[in-house]
Amino acid sequence: MAASSGLRPRGPQRPDPAAAPPEIRPWVTLMRRVHDELYEGLDPAERPTVTALAEAAHCSRSYVSESFSGKRPPSLSLFLSMVTALRGDPAEWEPRWHRAAAERESAAESAAGSAAGSAVGSAVGPAVGEQEPLPPLPGVADTGADEAPEPAADTPPSAPGPAPDLRRYPVRRFLRTAVAWVVLAFTWPARARRDRQAGRLRRKLVKQVRDRTADELARAEAHHYLQPRFAVLTARREEHAGRGRRDRRARRSEPVAVPTHVTSIRALYEDTDDLVVLGKPGMGKTTQLARLAHRLAVEELDGAADGEPRLLPVYLRLDTYRGEPLEEWLAEAIVRQYGDVSRVLVRTWLSEHRLLPVLDGLDEVPEADRSKCVAELRRLRRACPGMAVGCRTDEADLRRLAFGLRSRRYVEIQPPGRQDVQDFLAADREALADVHAALEENEDLWPLFQSPMMLGFIRVTYRNRPATDLREPGSLAERRGRIFDAYVRECLRRERPWPDEAPERTLTWLTWLARTLTRRGEHVLYLDRLDLGWLSRTEQMLPRIVPNLVMSVCALGLPVLWVAAAVRAGVVHTSVFGAAALAATMAVTCAVTAYKSEKRFAEAEGDGGDRKRGAIAGPVAATGPLMVVMVYWLVYVAHVDLMAPGAVVVALAYAWVAATQMEASFTDVFDPVEQMRWTWRRGDRMIYSKTKFHIVRGALSLFMWLAIEFLLGYVVHLLCPEPSWIGPAAAALLGLVYIVGNQFEPSLQDRRPRPNEGVRRTVRFSLVHGFAGLAVGAVGLIALIGLAVPGHDLRRAGFVAALLGLLFAVVRGFRFGGLAVLRHWTIRAILAYRGHTPYRYRRFLHTAEERVLLFRTDSGFFFPHRLLQLHLDTPVERLLPRVTPGPAVPAARDRT
Repeated sequence: MAASSGLRPRGPQRPDPAAAPPEIRPWVTLMRRVHDELYEGLDPAERPTVTALAEAAHCSRSYVSESFSGKRPPSLSLFLSMVTALRGDPAEWEPRWHRAAAERESAAESAAGSAAGSAVGSAVGPAVGEQEPLPPLPGVADTGADEAPEPAADTPPSAPGPAPDLRRYPVRRFLRTAVAWVVLAFTWPARARRDRQAGRLRRKLVKQVRDRTADELARAEAHHYLQPRFAVLTARREEHAGRGRRDRRARRSEPVAVPTHVTSIRALYEDTDDLVVLGKPGMGKTTQLARLAHRLAVEELDGAADGEPRLLPVYLRLDTYRGEPLEEWLAEAIVRQYGDVSRVLVRTWLSEHRLLPVLDGLDEVPEADRSKCVAELRRLRRACPGMAVGCRTDEADLRRLAFGLRSRRYVEIQPPGRQDVQDFLAADREALADVHAALEENEDLWPLFQSPMMLGFIRVTYRNRPATDLREPGSLAERRGRIFDAYVRECLRRERPWPDEAPERTLTWLTWLARTLTRRGEHVLYLDRLDLGWLSRTEQMLPRIVPNLVMSVCALGLPVLWVAAAVRAGVVHTSVFGAAALAATMAVTCAVTAYKSEKRFAEAEGDGGDRKRGAIAGPVAATGPLMVVMVYWLVYVAHVDLMAPGAVVVALAYAWVAATQMEASFTDVFDPVEQMRWTWRRGDRMIYSKTKFHIVRGALSLFMWLAIEFLLGYVVHLLCPEPSWIGPAAAALLGLVYIVGNQFEPSLQDRRPRPNEGVRRTVRFSLVHGFAGLAVGAVGLIALIGLAVPGHDLRRAGFVAALLGLLFAVVRGFRFGGLAVLRHWTIRAILAYRGHTPYRYRRFLHTAEERVLLFRTDSGFFFPHRLLQLHLDTPVERLLPRVTPGPAVPAARDRT
C-alpha cells in the first residue's frame, strides 16, 4: 500500500555530490557525511523527520530540506544546531564546515578563472561548433597549457582546471610585497599602541562587569544563599502510532519543563552558549543572570594567557530599548553604563565576535517594541559567541515572547522546595522563631514562602518581631500585600538613621516616586536626569521659560552695565536708559520665542510627529506682532533713540543671543553635560530633511557669524577707530575662536560615582567654558589692539575686551551646561513646591537607602523589587492607614 502510494522517506534525503554543480559540491559532500554518520547512526525509531529536525534546529522545514538537497549552503549556527539535534559533537563538525567553506571559495575562484579563459579564447578564436579545432603541433601537445591532465577515477568530470601559474609577473609581486612591508613598518608603532590600548580597555570593561555583578550578588545573598532549582524546557515528541506525522495539537503545544539536577547557571549555559532564563516574579532571574555574567567575567580574567580577555561579557538591562537596531542600542548602553569605551570600539568588538551579552528584563521592554526587540535579538545572536536573556513568565504573552527568541536552551527557575525554606529559616532560627511557628500553624503559607524575594522581605520585616500579619486569613495576593505593608512600616521604624517622625510625608514622596517610575516604564531614578516628563503639561511652562529668560537677562544685562560703566568713564556718550529699556524688551521677546519653540516641539512629540523643534521660523514669526508693539512703545512712548551707540550695542547683542537660542534647536542644550570631547564633526539633530537641514543650518551659521562680526566691529570702531583694519581683524579672531569652541560635543554617562553627579559635572563644564571664553576673548583682543597700536590708550582696549569677553563667556557657559542646570533646578523647585519631593531630595534618598526602602546603584536609586514598586503605586490615602502603627490591623481586616 505504501509502495503503491509512492510515499517519500520520513527523514531528509541522502545527498548526491556527483549530481551537484561544482560550486556547491563541497556543501553537498559535507551534508552527505552528516546524513551517513549522524542520521543513519541513530536507531530507526529515533531518526527525526524533517519537521522535527527543523524544530530542534530552530529553522524552517524548507531550510533543512534545501540544505540536504544541496540547494542552499547552511550557515554555521544552523549547521551546528542540526548537528546537535542529530546528537553530534559541534566541536568536531565545526572544522569540517570551515573546510567546506574554504573548498567552495577555491572552487568558485577556479570556476571564475576558467570562465574568463573561455571568454578570452572565444574572443580570439573560432566559435565552438563552427569548425573542428586544429591538430596540435608536434612536440607541443604533450606540454601545452590547453590540454588538461587526465582526471582521477574519483574526480567528477566537471572538476576545476589547473591552478594558475604563480611565476607570472614577478616584478609586480615584488613591488607589492615591498610596498606592503614599508607601510607595515611605518604603521606598526601606531597599530601596536592602538592594540595595547584596546586590550587595556577590554580588560577594564570585564573588570567593571565583574565588580558590578559582584555587588548585585552581595546584595541578593546577604543573609542566606538559596540553591536554585532549574527545569529545562524541551519540546514534546508525542506521535500517534502508525502515522508518520505528529498531531497538529502536539505541534502547537508548549515545551515541557523537565527538572534537572544541575544547580549552576554556568553549567547550563556551557553546553549551548545560548540561554533564556524564565521564571515568575521573585524567583531570582536577575540574580542568576548576574551570577552568570560574574562567572564569565572571572573566567575571562583568570584564563587570559596574555592578560587580555578574549571574550567580553557585558551585563545590561533591556528596559531602555526603544526599537532601534540592537547594535546601536548595545553600543550606546555599554558606553553609558561602563564608560571609557567608544561606540566605534564596541562595534569593532561585535564584528570580531567578542561581545557576550547577558541581557535582563525582556519583559520590561515597552509593549510596542517587544516584537522588534525579539527579532533584533535573533539577528544579534549570529554576531555574538554567546548570549543569555532573562524574562518573567507570569503572563502568557510574555511566555510566547520569550519562545519567539528560538533559543537553543530554555531554563525555568523553579520555586524553592520546603527543605530550602526550612534551611533559610534555620539560618536565623531565634530571630525568625515566630515566622517558623506561623508557617507550621498554617500550611497555606507555603506558596508565599516559596520565593527568594518574599523570603528576603519576610526576614527583614519579622526578624525579632511577632509575625501577626502572617496569621491573618486571606488570599495569596492579600497576604503578600500585608507583608509589603509591614515591611514599609518596619523600615520607617528603624533606629538607623532614626525613626521617621513624619511617615505621612515620607509615604507621599515614596508613592509619587513609584507611580512616576511605573508610568514612565522605568525602575531607576537618576536625580540628575529629571526632565520635563516628570511634570504635568501645566507644570512644564516655567522650566521652558526660566532658563532662556535668565540667559537673556544675563546676556542683555551685560551690555547695559557696560554702557553705564563706559558713560561714567567718559569713553562713550549715550543714553543708559535707552539701552536698559531696549534690553528689557528684547529679554521678554527672547523668553517668549524660546517658550513657543519648546511648546511647539512638545506638541509635535505628543502628536507622534517628527522631532521638528520649530525653533527657527515658526516662533520668530509668532513673536513678530509682539516685537512691533515693543518697538512702538520704545519709540513713541519711552522716546528711545534706537540709533544711539548704547541702543545699537544692545541690539547687536540681542541678535547674537537670538542666534544662539535658534542654534540650540539643533543640539540638546538642556541635557546634562557629563563628559565632553572636541570633534571635527558634531552630531546635530536632524529636524528637517537632509537638504533643507543643510540649507537652514548654513544660513543660521552665517547669521551667527554676521552677528558676532557686526557687534565686535562696531564696538572696536566706536572705541578704537584707528587703524581701520583692526575691527575686521578682531572680528575674524573672535569668530575663529567661536567656531573652534563650537565643535565641543557633550554627552551623557550612566556610570557616575555619586547621586546628582551629572549636575555637578554640568556646572563644572559650564564654568570652565565660560572662563575659557572670557580669557581667550579678552586676552586676545587686548593683545591684538596693543600690538596694532603700541601707543594707544589701553583703557579703551580694556573696555572692548571686557564687553566682548564677558558676553562670549556668558553665551558659551549657558550653552554648554548653564541652561541644563537652570532647567534641572527649576524642575526640582516645582516638584518640591507641589509636595511630590522634598527640597533636599538627595538627603531623603540617602535616608531611604539606609532604611532599606531603596537600593542604590552608582548614582541611581531603585526599589528593592519590582513588586514592591507596583505595591507602592497607589494613592497615599489608601496606603497610609495600612502602614501607620495605629490603624494598620483594622485596615488589613477590612481588606480581607
